[in-house]
Amino acid sequence: MRLAIFRALIALMLTAAPAAAQQTSSVAIRQLEKEMLARMSARATAIGGFRMDTSDFDVRLPLHGEPEEIVGPTLHARDALAVGSARIEPLDSLASRADTFNRARYELRLEDRTGKCLVVHQDVTFESKLVRGRRTLERCGPLYMAEVVRRARRLARLPFNAGRLDDRWSAALAATGTVDVYLDSVVMTTSSMILRAAYPEPADKPVVIDSINAGLGYGDDGWSVARASAAIRVDTTLYKGSEWRRGVKRFVIPLDSAFNVSKSWPLFEVHLSVPKTKDNPAGIAWTYAHERKGFFLKRP
Repeated sequence: MRLAIFRALIALMLTAAPAAAQQTSSVAIRQLEKEMLARMSARATAIGGFRMDTSDFDVRLPLHGEPEEIVGPTLHARDALAVGSARIEPLDSLASRADTFNRARYELRLEDRTGKCLVVHQDVTFESKLVRGRRTLERCGPLYMAEVVRRARRLARLPFNAGRLDDRWSAALAATGTVDVYLDSVVMTTSSMILRAAYPEPADKPVVIDSINAGLGYGDDGWSVARASAAIRVDTTLYKGSEWRRGVKRFVIPLDSAFNVSKSWPLFEVHLSVPKTKDNPAGIAWTYAHERKGFFLKRP
């Protein structure tokens, strides 16, 4: 009976370990490990074994582009899907760090920007090629990606309803959606955007819409757009009562530590193309759709 229980416990441990490791893995981490194993093999093949001064390296998967070797995973974490380090431990006796050896254990630390982290202990030997042996896994917390993960953590999600179609603008915008607040950004995602030529002057004048961006208003009597997202193109001409509609659009408003989000409020800027004049040589005008001041403070 005791032997059966012991066998059951061993089986449970063997199945639980891969499952736990899978939870800390991701597509990016698996891709990064594959890339690092290929580089380990290439380095060993080039010198006919392993050497302390050439076997350690760092790699990242950038947000865009191909995997690349780097110096310092933490330094290169911000613009990466995943970063990793490879550190070697010889399993042969060495007289000096310059000696070439044939048996080693690699420790691969693999982290992605969602906070998943995996340490892989990989035994390797080099004969005429790299041969992988025992592989063990260890869960870990983010180290290289710690700041990226911290900044990516959502602090709040709030619904917004900005502007009305009967606002007295030549182009009135009404938008609904959600606002997500992070340490380094505010992300406004619309569920609906409707732009109407509401009050052109004169009434038969075409309203030429160039683009729309999201932003954060700031100030009291003399407010301004303190932070703004990139704009999306509209490139549409409307006449009184006609409308332009869109559904889901995502606007990212970058922040820095000096900006007090709680004193701001969400808004949209509608950029209009107007005739160039001496007072307006650029030929640009704006209309706005606002949420209320105090939006990020305690909800009413």
